[in-house]
Amino acid sequence: MKKFLLVLIVLIVVFPLAACEAEVSDVPEESEEVVEEETEEVAEETEALEPITIGSIQDLSGTASEPGRANAWGAEYAVQMINESGGINGRMLEIITLDCKNDLDEGINAYRSLVDEHDVVAIIGPPLSNPASGWVEISEEDQVPIVGHFMDEVCTTDPETGEAYPYMFLVEPSCSSQSYAIAKFALEDLELTKFATLYNTGNAFAVAHAKPFMEYVNENGGEVVAEENFTWTDTDYSAQALKIVAAGPDAVFLSDYANQAALAYDFLRDAGYEGVILGANTLAPPFPSLVKNDIHDLYFLQNYDMLNPESPAYDLFQTYMEEEGADYPKVNVAFGWDAVQVLAAAMKKAEDPTNGAELRDLLEQTDGVVLADGTEITIDPETHRPNNIGMYIADYDENDNIRILTYIEP
Repeated sequence: MKKFLLVLIVLIVVFPLAACEAEVSDVPEESEEVVEEETEEVAEETEALEPITIGSIQDLSGTASEPGRANAWGAEYAVQMINESGGINGRMLEIITLDCKNDLDEGINAYRSLVDEHDVVAIIGPPLSNPASGWVEISEEDQVPIVGHFMDEVCTTDPETGEAYPYMFLVEPSCSSQSYAIAKFALEDLELTKFATLYNTGNAFAVAHAKPFMEYVNENGGEVVAEENFTWTDTDYSAQALKIVAAGPDAVFLSDYANQAALAYDFLRDAGYEGVILGANTLAPPFPSLVKNDIHDLYFLQNYDMLNPESPAYDLFQTYMEEEGADYPKVNVAFGWDAVQVLAAAMKKAEDPTNGAELRDLLEQTDGVVLADGTEITIDPETHRPNNIGMYIADYDENDNIRILTYIEP
């Protein structure tokens, strides 16, 4: 009886197990393949919905932090608007902004963090040539496109060979293009003939404006009668100003960032210079609040007609002022916006918007992308710079309000 019960228990336990094994073994191989395919499809769909991460490197706390923060705002706001319109073919954009402090080493550190730690597929660069020059080689090694406003030509093309750096792209007129515009205005519209320059030899932005300005003047019927310099650490330009006054120029070109340009303006006026002063786009607000002398006979470059309600860029600048509590618009808001628009246009055309090499090829083909002011940008594949954008010339009225005077064709 005990033996019978033992056999019965064994049969009860073993039989269901055997049946289960038979059911599993009876599943056709085709069904297993279908399950695997469906799993892969779900994974692909999930990946397609994952956001695309891009980086933004701006000066948030250094010597150019005021325009740098505006640049960051413009890029981040552009990402927000793109996402609200459906993103990049259904995928949302994420942007991570880091501080370069307008320093070469800090810029490289920010780049490495974005690429190595955050795995960004592209970077929006600052309107600063000094830190941007450090990304020329490493961006090529990592195949990470950088789209920005580093206007010195050495950030986009090799000065020795003239060949474009593969992954560096500029989205505004270069320093030489802008300098040609202000020199052309001074020679033809103001009918001036004698010029001087006063600039910081340690500032790549300033040098890259001053040198082409002098070349254009000398090649187009004018004369450079004085070239004076200072450094980052200098705070007294009085000796240079006196030399310029003694040379008797009709106009002096200032090509530095706002703080040093303001010092240069004051030292020139204090030295008795009453002639025309020309400036880069950095002489826009807050320049009037930085100088102690009255502003007169001052003409400077501008990328956008910021206060014109009829300009397509007007609403963008007004939104910035409202959200940030700013008293005046900042050109850098549109810089950040435009760089993202150019990058996003390439991403939308890409088979894989996370493939840096593919994005690089598409950025070279940029044509007809609408910028903040309605301009359609074309990037020259030979230089990685736009070849169809001109510049506005502006001055200040009696109340120190900026006003646009004319537009110089590219």
